[in-house]
Amino acid sequence: MDHRSQQYLLSKSWERENMNPVHGGEEPGTALRVHEHTPMTQDGEEGTKSLVTGGEESADVLMTQLCPLRLEEVVVTKNALPDGLLEHCTAQTTSEENSSEACGTIRQDVGEKEDKVQPALEMMALNDCNMELGRDVSGHEQKTNSLHSQKLMVVKQIVKHIKSLPQDSLDLRSSAVRRQGMLLITDCSKVKPPLEGKEKLDVVIVCVASIFALPSIEALQRQEGHKVNVKDLYNQTVDALEVMLRALLSEKPTPAELQNFLDVSSIELHLGHWMTSEKAHERARAVKTSVCLLQAAVEHPKFCISHEFPRLGILIGRLALRVGDPEKEIGRQAMEGLYFLYSLMWCQKEPERKMGSVTAVLHQMPKEILGIYEPTRTCQNISEIVKGFGQFLSPDQMADLLLTAVESLKKANESTIEASKTILNVILEKYKHKIQMKVPKIVDRIHSQLRAIHHSHARQVVMMALCLLARAFMEEVSKALLKCPLPLDSCVVKTVKTLLLKMGCHYEFTSVEKEGGWELLTSSEEHHRGVGLLARAMVHYSCCELWRILYLLVPFLERGDKQHKLTAMAFFIELLHMPQAKRLPEKYSVIRLLKGLTDPDPIIRALCVKGLITMADWPGKEIKVLVPAMINSLCGVDGRLVVEALADVKKILRGLDGASYVGCITSPLRLLFDDERESVRSAAISLFGKMVKKVKKSRGLMKEEDVLDSLIPLLLHLQEGNPDMAEKCKNALDECSRLLEWRLPKQVGNRKAWHNHQEDVDEICQYLVKTRQENVQRFLFQSQCYLSSTQPSLRRAAAMFIGFLVMHMDNMMEMKDLDIISNALGGLIHDPEASVCIFAAQARERVLAVYWKLKYALVEQHKVNSDSAEKHKSPPNPPPTESTSSRLFNALNLWKLAAKH
Repeated sequence: MDHRSQQYLLSKSWERENMNPVHGGEEPGTALRVHEHTPMTQDGEEGTKSLVTGGEESADVLMTQLCPLRLEEVVVTKNALPDGLLEHCTAQTTSEENSSEACGTIRQDVGEKEDKVQPALEMMALNDCNMELGRDVSGHEQKTNSLHSQKLMVVKQIVKHIKSLPQDSLDLRSSAVRRQGMLLITDCSKVKPPLEGKEKLDVVIVCVASIFALPSIEALQRQEGHKVNVKDLYNQTVDALEVMLRALLSEKPTPAELQNFLDVSSIELHLGHWMTSEKAHERARAVKTSVCLLQAAVEHPKFCISHEFPRLGILIGRLALRVGDPEKEIGRQAMEGLYFLYSLMWCQKEPERKMGSVTAVLHQMPKEILGIYEPTRTCQNISEIVKGFGQFLSPDQMADLLLTAVESLKKANESTIEASKTILNVILEKYKHKIQMKVPKIVDRIHSQLRAIHHSHARQVVMMALCLLARAFMEEVSKALLKCPLPLDSCVVKTVKTLLLKMGCHYEFTSVEKEGGWELLTSSEEHHRGVGLLARAMVHYSCCELWRILYLLVPFLERGDKQHKLTAMAFFIELLHMPQAKRLPEKYSVIRLLKGLTDPDPIIRALCVKGLITMADWPGKEIKVLVPAMINSLCGVDGRLVVEALADVKKILRGLDGASYVGCITSPLRLLFDDERESVRSAAISLFGKMVKKVKKSRGLMKEEDVLDSLIPLLLHLQEGNPDMAEKCKNALDECSRLLEWRLPKQVGNRKAWHNHQEDVDEICQYLVKTRQENVQRFLFQSQCYLSSTQPSLRRAAAMFIGFLVMHMDNMMEMKDLDIISNALGGLIHDPEASVCIFAAQARERVLAVYWKLKYALVEQHKVNSDSAEKHKSPPNPPPTESTSSRLFNALNLWKLAAKH
């Protein structure tokens, strides 16, 4: 053991006399006696004394010679152990045959693994001899590789035994195995080459977990009773761990190696994991060991300060958070660790200053800058810590420090929350310029952590951090939030709400809340509507940041996954209403939306149609030629999306010079008159009425057939019983009659229910038959389709309309037409809705009356014709060829076929 390790163990014995028992300290009166067995060279490398010379030796010899030696190294005074324990340990060292059970177990396992493994001490001797005798390079490399593989096998077997020890108790045997194993690993560290990478890290992880995972000393002592002094066993084991860690660090004394021992970013069971434990004794153990490693680095004469700490921000964050620990001893030790870390950083900043000698100046300087630990003012301590280290941190390291504070909020108590809040405030107020390029990473990580943060105060701290970020870097924060996966969860929605309020967008906030926009944002089906609602509110109230967001959105229209493109498109379409949007180049506006008309997502297609209509009145934009492509893109799209896309269709009517354009717009709208959703029907009818109002007959922009095909659907939907629907239907009918230059009877617009005022239906039908005979067959065909409607009110209205219309058309009807209509009405006599049954039966009676009237007239005509023929003795005419179907039946089929297209 090197001289400094001996001094360190002796110093630990002195420290334990004054240590808080909660953290594994010694009671006054205990002492630890250490025997030196290996000197340390001037270069800081431990020398070796070969106890075995010549020939190959088995692993049995190796373990037999090493284990008793190690048992002699650590001897506890009699008053530290129960009677007989010291004699038991001493007896184990008298001969090879009585070596400890711990060493025997390890020796047996290694011996079974390899019968001929050169002893570790011989390996070290050979390593020195090779250098002295100047053997050839290739032979030296071959011997070195052999020694390393043997060393690695021994270390792996030791780690295996330590890993197998129980972690819920601590007795003489398990303590000896841990202690002997770690001291043996310390000896193995003298053999070159050193352990590297995962091999070394596995040793640290297993040994640390084997000790730190033990219950508290009080709990362990209760388990063992008075058989052993658990505190002494535990402290001896911890001393062995710290000696081993120092030795492993000495193999490669660099900041990266030190960070590997301290960091938790990729290794769950490393020191950082224990430092954030909910158990005070685990946090205390982790902090104490971390301080030991930092002190070892400061005191090491060969510690390489020219290399930077790769994750310095994480280390500072974890120690700073522990300064605010509710356990004062943990806070004090964490502050001590930060003093050592600051010394390292200060020496790194001034390379001419040598490491290894902790002078009074070097020890006092961090205290003057970081301050003295004060349990009642830990937030002030933490603030000074962040400010003190701020000069050393790169942008990446500063971002790591910030995110470490955020991550700690996942399992936070009030002290941790306050500590995190202090770190975040100092960074975002004093060092925000350093993290500007890291804002996307920060926002993304905060978003990913939000779901795991459940404490209300902790969530407020996170929201506060996001708001401060947004104030300083609105562009970067907005862009990062747009990348959030859909639908936005409640955490992100709360973040958006908070951002709006912090930006002073109170009107926008109220508007979105009134329309239920926050709930829409969290819905996978309605998300795009929530985004649009938020954007519309911001446009309406002229939010000052919108122009920046507009240009940020352009790249997202084609990049990213489907969800990101949808969010970006929904927001972008609403921002096209801004005056600044007209400055967008055509390739970023018209061409991009035109490309979106072929997108496989129907929502994207509908949004693109909506955006193109918005640009219809932009100067220099020829949108009218795109009308057919726009309407074709809506084929198969949900009706609600269609009416939303065409909401501002009146804009596109300006400048249209062909009826085909208007017709292709009205066709999909007429199909939506009968949509099952009332909101879709209402919107479609309203849009249709507005389009008809904009069309002038003299310009021939709308075909008469398109208007005529809309009359009966509008007339029947008047009878839905919905006042808002009735108002929209009446307005549309008024515009249709104006365009057709018809004067519809006043009964059309009085909105009275037909089932209570059948005289109104009678008047309307009589008017149509008298004045529009050329179209009554069309009207009759259309009304029959509504006999199978899913709405009882429409079935009832259609039956009444057909009954009265046929009654006034008696001389225009054919027998087969009447048969078809009678059968259709007969099917409603057993309708689930009673009122439908009643009025269908009445309508059928009217149809049958016409039928019998027509049939009687035909019989009488036949008699007259027969008498006249007999009288004139004219030859009989051949019987007329009976048509396969009536004109009504054929016309009905044709109308249905046209409606489908």
